[in-house]
Amino acid sequence: MIHSMRNPIHPMHTVTARELARQGSAAATLLQAAGVTERQVVAVISPSPAVVCVLAHATASLGAALLPLDPALPETVLEHLLVQTGAGTVVAPRPYAARRHIEPAAVLACARGATPPPSRLAADDIALMVATSGSSAEPKAVMLTAHNLRAAALAAAARTPLRPGDRWLACLPLFHIGGYSILVRCALAGAEALLQQRFDAERVWHALRTQGITHLSLVPTMLTQLLELTPQAPPPSLRHVLVGGAALSGELAERAVRHGWPLQPSYGMSETASQVATLARLVPPWRPGLVGQPLPGVEVRQRADRRLEVRGPMVMAGYANPAHRRGVGLVDGWFVTNDLAQITGDGELVISGRADAVIISGGKKVQPVWVEEALVHCPGLDAVCVVGRSDAVWGELVTAVYSGAWDAETLLSWCRNNVRSRLRPRAALRLPRLPLLSNGKPDRQALRALAAGDDVVRMQAKDSPAPRCEDTEIAKE
Repeated sequence: MIHSMRNPIHPMHTVTARELARQGSAAATLLQAAGVTERQVVAVISPSPAVVCVLAHATASLGAALLPLDPALPETVLEHLLVQTGAGTVVAPRPYAARRHIEPAAVLACARGATPPPSRLAADDIALMVATSGSSAEPKAVMLTAHNLRAAALAAAARTPLRPGDRWLACLPLFHIGGYSILVRCALAGAEALLQQRFDAERVWHALRTQGITHLSLVPTMLTQLLELTPQAPPPSLRHVLVGGAALSGELAERAVRHGWPLQPSYGMSETASQVATLARLVPPWRPGLVGQPLPGVEVRQRADRRLEVRGPMVMAGYANPAHRRGVGLVDGWFVTNDLAQITGDGELVISGRADAVIISGGKKVQPVWVEEALVHCPGLDAVCVVGRSDAVWGELVTAVYSGAWDAETLLSWCRNNVRSRLRPRAALRLPRLPLLSNGKPDRQALRALAAGDDVVRMQAKDSPAPRCEDTEIAKE
């Protein structure tokens, strides 16, 4: 455990948010000296969760908003987000034009006080601006008030109880809502957040075994790596493992439960300050996409096109804009998601995919998650993501972009014998590893670009006949 907070977190260590919070007063003085006042936006572009954590307390004590950004984003995207949010101060290794600049090292060098500084944020003040993941579109930022963050944390605690003395391992990046929300939940509950520089399966497993971790948040890719690392069950201190951010396959879920992982499939987004629904506990047999009933205070309804709408006290104040005008992206308080869902008779949510990820092949709508679920049984795959590839005959070809031992021809042959026609990939691309975003989600923009290239192997024409009119469903808008 690191006890000196004057240096960035070493990649092999864990640091507590409580210790970092005690640097907040000195960091607030640093920001004030740079000209930061209430209701201004301070951006931080740093991979260090320690820097983000200190600034979270410093900005709150000034009544200012924090904008943590992924340093791996392209410069053009970073600049767009800075303009969109009206950020006037940037904590980053280098200056950004016409904005006040502070080095991250200066934040980490701030002295610790006896106690964290009190927040000066009113309930309706913007406390956080956070960029959406950009997994299927260009990132944009959402505005979250202090009330949004508090309401989200309290609602989440109803399904994932958190109490003083609990320890939540934060290995998700704090510039995404899934990671940042851990800080808020722990602060409100009097629990401890332990921060790691980045996800590493060995470091996470070591922390689980030695640090008394009770709560953990993962995306499915991370869960896969932990299961591949060791067949051992996690220690009994671990009571809650939230899994979200991407589709969780039934095979992975049941394998994890057999190994003793206390899984809770979860659904949420930046626009809702993290969770909308969380299953109390995954018990096989489990239906992929089932995330349980909406959290307390969350209203949901389904549109005619099956997209889910959400309303509640945790729903954002609106998408960011330089004037900080409220309500952008909302209709009467309702947020229309891009997620396709079913609301069961018991009021539970089943998330079946994203409306903007639908592949229309031969006039039939295919959700990538359906195909991915069929491919988890393929022995030649380590990881797979399904996207559409433009095609003159089919409109789009269902394309498997994967890593694994098999070549593309062998994979397509297996699909021909094991995947029903409507879901069958007609093209495949093998990669050493799949491109991921910094939060562990598949980078679907990058995957679609790769699937459009010349290296894709197509199923032979004799095995991939053109669709017949009588077999075709007319795709509806």
